[in-house]
Amino acid sequence: MSKKRKGSPGGPATPSPSRPAQPPSPVQSAGVRSELVGPAVAQALSDTSRPFELIRFDKRLKWYLGLCAALFVLITLAKIHPISLAMWNDLMPDGSNPKRGLISGQPRRIRMDDYAVGTPWILSQANKGFPTVNETIGGEHAPILVTPTHHFSEIFRPDHWGFFVLPIDQAYAWLYNSRAFMAIVGATLMLLLLTRNNFWLSIFGSIWLFYSSGTVSWSFIPAPLIAGTSFIFVATVYLLYGKNRTQVLVASVALAWLLMVYALILYPPYQVPLGYVLLFLLIGYFINNWDVKRLFSNWPVKLTGGLLSLAVLGLAFWAFYVDVKPTLNAIMNTVYPGKRSELGGTGFVANWFSEFFRWQIEDTKFPSNWLNHCELSHYITFAPLIIPLSLVAFAMSRKIDWTVLLLSVFVVIGYVWIEVGFPEWLAKLTLLNMSPTRRTQIPFGIGNVLLTVLYLHYLTTIDIKQNKVYTGAGIAAVLGFMIYAANLNVADSAGFFRLNQLIIPIVFFTVLGSLLLFTWQPAYRNLMFGAGILVFLLPNLRLNPVSKGLTPITDHVLYRTVQDIHKQDPAGKWAVFGGQFVSYLITATGVDLLSGVKYIPPRTTLKVLDPTMKRDSAYNRYAHTIYNSYIDGKDSVIIQNTFEDGYVVAMDPCSPRFKQLNVKYIVFDKQPQPVETRCMKLVTTLGSIQIYRINE
Repeated sequence: MSKKRKGSPGGPATPSPSRPAQPPSPVQSAGVRSELVGPAVAQALSDTSRPFELIRFDKRLKWYLGLCAALFVLITLAKIHPISLAMWNDLMPDGSNPKRGLISGQPRRIRMDDYAVGTPWILSQANKGFPTVNETIGGEHAPILVTPTHHFSEIFRPDHWGFFVLPIDQAYAWLYNSRAFMAIVGATLMLLLLTRNNFWLSIFGSIWLFYSSGTVSWSFIPAPLIAGTSFIFVATVYLLYGKNRTQVLVASVALAWLLMVYALILYPPYQVPLGYVLLFLLIGYFINNWDVKRLFSNWPVKLTGGLLSLAVLGLAFWAFYVDVKPTLNAIMNTVYPGKRSELGGTGFVANWFSEFFRWQIEDTKFPSNWLNHCELSHYITFAPLIIPLSLVAFAMSRKIDWTVLLLSVFVVIGYVWIEVGFPEWLAKLTLLNMSPTRRTQIPFGIGNVLLTVLYLHYLTTIDIKQNKVYTGAGIAAVLGFMIYAANLNVADSAGFFRLNQLIIPIVFFTVLGSLLLFTWQPAYRNLMFGAGILVFLLPNLRLNPVSKGLTPITDHVLYRTVQDIHKQDPAGKWAVFGGQFVSYLITATGVDLLSGVKYIPPRTTLKVLDPTMKRDSAYNRYAHTIYNSYIDGKDSVIIQNTFEDGYVVAMDPCSPRFKQLNVKYIVFDKQPQPVETRCMKLVTTLGSIQIYRINE
């Protein structure tokens, strides 16, 4: 029983989650539920007894948003970020402090897409002045799609804004911290709408989404998509339910901007499934809150706002498309990933329930058949319990929550796509052919988390009598489900798990799963469930390191040496023969580099190396490009595809083709043979690395 809280004379204009809209009856209903946390157990009411309202920007929400904003500013100015740049201290030690750039934690070798690809691309752009063309990154206008540039589309990339107003170290921190800030705030605001301003449940849901291993393990790559989905939902609701002209017009412009933000993330494997999550949430919300009078109030303003949103979106998208059409065509016509088309049915990397047992999994410790720690990372899913429970609750209470129902439909569709697959026509029609199943895991998991949070809210809106028999049977069913999940992981993990190792997770999640039974009404249901999930997520806080600045790259002796040479001869191009990590680091210096990672095939270079395009299928892809020596006296160039995202160029380091390309500097990662350097002079030696200049 909660204590009454004192209020101002006359009471509040709108009900708070801890105070009912009308005086409570003397006899308290058995259907009373609690909020997640708070100074007192809330007296939750059914949705029908609460007046409709949009987001309630009360004092505690403003304090929460202010705290999030303050932390974002503070951490950004301190140059703090979660990227494993300190890995460079181990990969290419130069005698400096092995903890350079590291505040706490351990850098993760598996995250080379961050420290060895994305970060060098960003630094290459910064050192060149953020151009729209940079063949070190790739052909056409590749930088516009993947890095900060001086292009109007940066208006729709808020995570890049720091690069145009802050020093590079702080701008880099802005990149990652803004994604975190927007994801947490966006998910909170969306959940406030979906849960009728259940403050603590909304905070909990946003934290659960953000700190799940599916988000954290990927260095928060899903965060911008969580943010985009959430804010688009909020803007759409305000456009259709706004109470005044200002709300509607601001929402319409915001919606156009947000849709462009979402579109320019340019990662369909996540965008397409999350688009369905957004669609189902919006439809469910509209049905739950259907009111013709409310929807059609101020309809001229709403119609104008909708048309304005479409006009702004269409104009922005058309301007962007015209600028990058050749670049998009080049991507779409690559062997990988452009022409990749999926039919689903290849399964989860681990399995649907592997996340329950992740306490025993680490970056370097996981089942050998589960690829790697990032690929198997997922989100806790209670859908096999929630879907049947919600259907029974719908029937017994005669009250359907359409967001819960439609998210359940999404989970079922996602599971069929991942485990069974679609016919080709259906895969193309739904656009899921652009989402490989191991990528669909992430949006699928996000949908599962939202389903659980909204189901917990739904339980606060129904009144079903407690039944000890049904509750006991339900707990037994939950236990049976957890034993099944444990056995599945034992069988699926190539001997990594033993059943006796999984007893604690079985008991832990049996307790949490039992809290989802609607025939059991513990006073602190949401508090206990939320605390359990957050305890489970605690290890994720140390998954990524706490890093500071870019010094593992920018203070590296190879980086400084190459930049010094480049300042004296800025027109000369470079090539690395040997180790790919040398190429990655030199990419960051801003030189024009033939080797390294190419987002789009650099056709200008490849036309010289392969004039007849004989090996086009080998290099027409996003690829890690490595150059090796091959001298046959005929100036032969052999280009061979080695991986789905990689190829090797074997050729003479003294080939006249390099002069044709204006390549002046060759870097070897080990002592070269005299025949390899017959046309060059040694510039400098850095340990095993040698830099040569081709003779004029």
